[in-house]
Amino acid sequence: MTPSPAVTVIKARALLDGTGAKPLVDAAVIVEGSSIKAIGRQGDIWLPEGPHVRTLDFPSGYLLPGLIDSHIHLSFGVYGCSHEELMNSDSDQTMLLRAARNALIHLKSGVTTVRENGARNRVMFDLREAAKRGYVTTPRLYLCGRPVTISGGHFHWCNQEADGVEGVRAAVRELIKDGADHIKIMASGGATTITDNRRPSYSVEELWAIADEAYRFGKLTTAHCLATQSLTNVLDAGIGMIEHAGFREPDGSYKFDEAIAERIANQGVFVCPTSQTGFRQREALLAQELERPLTVKEQSRLDDLKAKCESQLEFLGRMWNDFNINIVTGTDAVEILGDYCLGLELMSQAGMTNMDILQASTGMAAKAIGQQDTIGTVEPGKEADLIIVDKDPLMDIRALRTMTMVMRAGERIV
Repeated sequence: MTPSPAVTVIKARALLDGTGAKPLVDAAVIVEGSSIKAIGRQGDIWLPEGPHVRTLDFPSGYLLPGLIDSHIHLSFGVYGCSHEELMNSDSDQTMLLRAARNALIHLKSGVTTVRENGARNRVMFDLREAAKRGYVTTPRLYLCGRPVTISGGHFHWCNQEADGVEGVRAAVRELIKDGADHIKIMASGGATTITDNRRPSYSVEELWAIADEAYRFGKLTTAHCLATQSLTNVLDAGIGMIEHAGFREPDGSYKFDEAIAERIANQGVFVCPTSQTGFRQREALLAQELERPLTVKEQSRLDDLKAKCESQLEFLGRMWNDFNINIVTGTDAVEILGDYCLGLELMSQAGMTNMDILQASTGMAAKAIGQQDTIGTVEPGKEADLIIVDKDPLMDIRALRTMTMVMRAGERIV
């Protein structure tokens, strides 16, 4: 790979810096090495010249911070295959190779940072080591390694089962020893076959022990919460971030709880609603329904997906519009990598403005994962993770479907 020039000047029609500020028209950004040196209007800022300077001029382009996926599973991404089928068929080596492929696909779609929320054994730690050695090209990787789950709980086949206060404390210490950047907790059941996503998994005492042990080592926590009671438990335990926020009742219904939403807002907890989870599966079944009658099993699956997808958008809209909860963008264990923009389009359908969506995918997401001093906004001193699109995303969020340029740490990827 050819080393990047010492200095890069990027010119664009406008800069959207990820802070929520108005666009800077006729923008120029000066990059030195891997970081941003200066920002300004092209007519107001001194632009270096010489053989050591690379100039990238995008007269119709919109410059933004690199996108952040706050919840992804890079070793998944296989269409039409259940979690259990994947775990039974694939070795760790196969999963590692797929994760490397998926990481590059996601990076080329503008996602320069991912918070990886669960893989088997040491797969993600091995991917990060490979990236550090230059064997593969990936987004920035922030890893939990293996999610902490009860015996037989959601993602139990990732092999970090832990029960009881002492058991979960030991699990956190083991993950930190392995190199975890944050601790992911399965606070309710999920899509894993033997689990129940209508009910919580861990007690408040166990969740509190996980949080206490993580914070002792300066690590953030996040919790998978589909069951309504799991949301309450996680809030009682002081967990800093919630994944999905499913509001699923013991009878299987989806029911938004205003009191819980108010607590989430008051406690300043971040929520990653993963609003596109299941959307492509539903889309495929709906298309299939036009060609032939669905089987009983397929119809049942479609009914479940309709209820799930519709509730996700409803709950996202209410959390944002009614309670001003801190929302960030994440994709989850999706079948199609590089489809990040789908989640942004669904956020728009839920009532978020395009500027809100951009912040949820950049500056707010960086804050949620504890990296606001390094990435997420285009400011001097931060890492040069930058993208260019050819249409104004404030006018049409679908502009983020096509990347004209992707840069990570000063190195141009696309």
